[in-house]
Amino acid sequence: MVELCTLWFSITTLSAVRSYVGGEGLWSKAQKDAILNLREYGYTYNEKNYKAFNEFLKVPFGDKIARMEMGKPNPDLDVVRDGFLQGRNHPDDIDNMIGLTRRFSKVYYLNKAFVAWQKAEPVLDELMGIGRQLHTLINAPIKDKAKISFLLDEIERLNTQLTALEDDFSYTLGEGARWLEGVVLRLVLALSITIGTTSIVIAISINRSIKKGLDVIVEGAELVKKGMLETRVKVFANDEIGRVATVFNEMTDTLEHNVAETKLTEAKLVTERERAESSDKAKHIFLVNMSHEIRTPMNGIQGFANYIKDSLTDKEHLVAIEMIIKSADHLMRILNDILDFSGLKNGEVDFMKQPIKVRDVIKDACLYVESNAKLKKIELHYSIAERVPKVFIGDSIRLSQIFVSLVSNAIKFTEKGEVVISADTIEENKDVVVIEFRIKDTGIGIPQEKQQKIFELFEQAANSASRKFGGVGLGLSMVKRLVELQNGKIFLESTPGTGSEFYFRMPFVKLNEAQKGYENIAVHDALEESGKGIKVLIVEDNPINQLLVIKVLQKRGYETVISQNGKIAIEKYKDEDFDIILMDLQMPEMDGYEATKFIRRMNAGKADIPIVAMTAHTIQGELEKCMAIGMNDYVSKPFKPEDLNAKIQSLVKKNRSDNEAENYAEDIPKSTV
Repeated sequence: MVELCTLWFSITTLSAVRSYVGGEGLWSKAQKDAILNLREYGYTYNEKNYKAFNEFLKVPFGDKIARMEMGKPNPDLDVVRDGFLQGRNHPDDIDNMIGLTRRFSKVYYLNKAFVAWQKAEPVLDELMGIGRQLHTLINAPIKDKAKISFLLDEIERLNTQLTALEDDFSYTLGEGARWLEGVVLRLVLALSITIGTTSIVIAISINRSIKKGLDVIVEGAELVKKGMLETRVKVFANDEIGRVATVFNEMTDTLEHNVAETKLTEAKLVTERERAESSDKAKHIFLVNMSHEIRTPMNGIQGFANYIKDSLTDKEHLVAIEMIIKSADHLMRILNDILDFSGLKNGEVDFMKQPIKVRDVIKDACLYVESNAKLKKIELHYSIAERVPKVFIGDSIRLSQIFVSLVSNAIKFTEKGEVVISADTIEENKDVVVIEFRIKDTGIGIPQEKQQKIFELFEQAANSASRKFGGVGLGLSMVKRLVELQNGKIFLESTPGTGSEFYFRMPFVKLNEAQKGYENIAVHDALEESGKGIKVLIVEDNPINQLLVIKVLQKRGYETVISQNGKIAIEKYKDEDFDIILMDLQMPEMDGYEATKFIRRMNAGKADIPIVAMTAHTIQGELEKCMAIGMNDYVSKPFKPEDLNAKIQSLVKKNRSDNEAENYAEDIPKSTV
C-alpha cells in the first residue's frame, strides 16, 4: 500500500508539472498571438485584429486570476478552476495543478517560476493599456501616425521583455521537474529496498517454522500412503501448521476406522452380489420355464379355438368360442407384459435394424385391436403425412408393441367417440428422420397430478380404473422404456372427461441407396394363399402342438411331416427334401438351436432351407439369438394361423426364386458370363 500510494503521488505530481509546462505553452502562444494581432491592427486598422488581440489576452489573464487567488491564505478553489479554464488548461489537469501549487509553492524551483510568472503580469497590463491607446488613435477622425508608430515600437519592446520572462519560466519549470523526478526515484527506491528486505526476513522466518511442521506431516503422509494407517504426526505448536497436523491425525483416525468398515462392507457386498446373481439366474430360468410352460398349453387353447371357430355356424357357439379366444388373448397380453418387463427394466434389449413400413405397422396395430373397438362401437382411424418416408430402418416388432399397447389403452379407457392415430415428420437430415406418432382418444382423461405417475410401474390414473377397465399397470411403463431405449421421448396431454393424447418422437435411419428398392416392394398378401405343393417338416415334441400345426397347415393344403426332436428331424431331412422347417426350440435329446446349427453346416443343397422358430420362449433377445444361429424367422406361440401361413409363403417363394436364379446362372456359358 505504501508503494502504491507513493507511486500514485509521484505520477500525479509529475503530471501536474507536465500540465504547468503545457499551460505555459498556451500562455506564451496566446500572448504572442495577441501581440501579432495588435501590430497588424496598427498597420491595417482592421477592427477584427483588435478584437482578436483582446480575445487572446483572456488566456494569460485567466491564469493571472488563478495565480492571484492561490496566493491568498484561504483561496476559493472554484475561482482558481475558472481561471485555469479561461487559460485553456485541460479540465482533467486542473486539480493536479492546484495540488502541486499548494504542496510545493515554497520549493525553490516552483517559487522562482511563479516569480517569473508574476513579473510578466505588469508587462501584460502595460500591453493592454497600449492596445487601448492604439485603438483610440486609430478610431480618431484624424490619425496621428507618429504616435501610432511610437506605440508599435513600444509593443515590440514589451514583446521582447515577455519573451525573456517566458524563457525563464520554462527553464525554471524544467529544473523543478528534474528535481521532482530525482526525489520520486529516490523515495521509491528506498521504499522498495525497505519493504523487500522486510519481506525476505519475514519469509525466511515463516519458512523455517512452516518447513519443520510440514516435513513431519509429509513424512506421515508417505507412511499412510504405504498403508501404515496407524501413523500419527507430532504437533509442535498451536498455529496453523499445528492445526493441520492435528487434523491429519484426526483424518488418519477416521481413515483407519473407515477402511475397517469398508472391508467389512465389501465382504457383505460380495455375499449380497453372489446372492443377487444367483437370484437373477433363478429368476431368468423361472421366466424361461414359465413362458414355455404357459405358452405351450395356451398355444393349444388359442390354436384349436381358432380352428374350431372357422367350422362353427351356430351363433351361440361362435360367441362362446370368441369369448374363449378373447380371454386367452388377455392372458397372453398380461404374460407378455410381465416377461418383457424383465428385460426392459435393465435395458437388456437388442433392437433389430431392418427396413420397416410404417403404414403396415400402424395398420397391423389397428387390426389387432379392431375387434375391441367394434365391440365398444368406437371409431378407429389413422393418417400418415406425405413427408413421412414409406420405408425406413428400425425395429418393427418393438414399434408395433408400442402402438398396440397405446392403442389398446386408448380403446380400453374410451366409452364412446373415437381413437385417432397419426404420424408426421418433425425433423430430418441426410441420414436420420425423426417421426412423431400421436394416439388421441375421447376417453375418461387423466388428472394433471397423475400424468407423470402413470408411466411408473403398476400405476394407473386411479385405483378405480384397474377395477373398471382391468390391467395391471405394466403397459405404459414398458412403452416409456421401449421409446427411451431407442433414443426417443414420450409425452402426454390430457383433460379429465375430454380425452387423452399420447405422442412419442423417435429417430429412424433413412434408407441408403442400396436399400431404396424396399420402397417399391409391393406388399404381397399371402394370408389366404394355398399351401399346395409345399412340404413342411414340423419339429415339435408336444403332441397337442403337433396336432394343432398339422390341422392348421393341412387345412390350407400343405404336406406335413412330424419329428419329435432335433435328432429325428435331421435324420428325416437327410433322406427327404422339404421346402421349409418349423423348428421348436426346447426339445429332448437335441433342441432346436443345435439342430439348426447342424443343418446350416450341411452341403449347399440342404443348408439353405428356410427355418422358422416356433416356440413358447419369448424372453427378450430370443429373436436375435435365433437369427444369429441362422434361422430365417420367428413365430411365437400361441400363433395366428394366417401369420404362420404368410411367413411360410414368403420364405418358400423367396428361397425358390433364389435357387432358380442360381441355377440359371450356372447354366449360362462361362464366356457369356
